[in-house]
Amino acid sequence: MTGETMAIVAIFDFPGEPVDKYEKVFEAGGPAVFQQPSRLHHVCYRTDSGFTVADVWTDEQALADFGEIIGPAMQKAGLEAKPAVHPVQGLVTRDGQRRI
Repeated sequence: MTGETMAIVAIFDFPGEPVDKYEKVFEAGGPAVFQQPSRLHHVCYRTDSGFTVADVWTDEQALADFGEIIGPAMQKAGLEAKPAVHPVQGLVTRDGQRRI
């Protein structure tokens, strides 16, 4: 895969944090948080102790570029986290197609 970009998943864990802070990130970041064509998927879910966010990006550079937007928005919402980043092995879409 030399020269090819690889999709990645970024996992942000927020143990002990209320999910209200997740909503505040969108308020603080505005439209730029939503308008990310290189973000393929985004999901937030509650855990027993807080919440977790999982984003699938086209590549690590797309995530790094988004860091300039999401970092200040998270700070304004009172959140701090460094994501665990992993290569995506596979993805099954809603229509049953396997991608990546």
